[in-house]
Formats: sequence, structure tokens, C-alpha cells
Amino acid sequence: MEDGSNIERGGDGDVSAAAVTIRQGGARAVSAHELTIRQGGAWQAQADEIEITQGGIGLARAGEVEVTAGTVGAAIAHEAELEQSAATVVLAREAELDQAAAGVLVAEEVKVRESAIGLVVARTFDGTNNRILLGPQAAFALGAGLGLVLWLLGRLRR
Repeated sequence: MEDGSNIERGGDGDVSAAAVTIRQGGARAVSAHELTIRQGGAWQAQADEIEITQGGIGLARAGEVEVTAGTVGAAIAHEAELEQSAATVVLAREAELDQAAAGVLVAEEVKVRESAIGLVVARTFDGTNNRILLGPQAAFALGAGLGLVLWLLGRLRR
């Protein structure tokens, strides 16, 4: 593992270093202690700390993920913080969203302000001025209803 690696205005395949900085470029896979992405992206990354500003990442696995004005496919982290960003899936021990959007958010502790979430599963939830489409009970009811409809359609086809 190298000490540091910089990717600027171009692309790279797999990158492994203690500290990786991507500026207006991209990488397929990154393994680092610290990963910083500014107006760039990576398909997947594993790091202790990931910081993304105006960039994107497909899969982020880290102790701490911080995204500002960016997008994430899936974030798996101890702490996840999204500010004016979007994520499809967030799995974290602690999650904080500020003017962000998430498809599925699963966390032990969630703090959300002025955000939209499709499905949230959390032990503790603290939020103001949010839009949550499905909580755990609504998701269970939707799944049970869908299961019943599919079962009935199966019976009718016979």
C-alpha cells in the first residue's frame, strides 16, 4: 500500500494507498485509510474515512462516510452523514441526513432534518420537517398485502 495517491481529470482502475484523493476523475475500486472525492467518483471503496463533495460512489464501506452535494448507491458505515445528497441504501450504526434523500435507511440511531426517505428502520429516530414514505409497520403491511394478492392470483390461475 502506497502512502498517497492522487487522481486528477482522468481515470484509474484499482487504487490502494493510505490516503487517496480523486479530483475530477474516477477509479474502479479504492482501498485506503482516507478517501477524498471532489467532483469525481468511484465504483466501490473501502476505507476508514470517506469524504465526498460533488461526486459519487457506487458502494462505500467505511467507518465514517460523509457526503455533501453528492450521491451514493449504497453506504455501509459506522457513521453516515449526508448533506444535500442522495443515497439508495444507507446501513449504519448512526446516520444523519440534512436536506437529503434516501431510498432505504437502516440504522440504530437516526437524525434527519428536511429530508425524504422511502423506508426507514431505526431504533431511535429524531427528525424535523421530513417526508417518510414507509415506516416498519407500513412496510410490513405492504408486504403482507402484496403477498396476499400474489397468492390469490396464483389460486385464480389454476
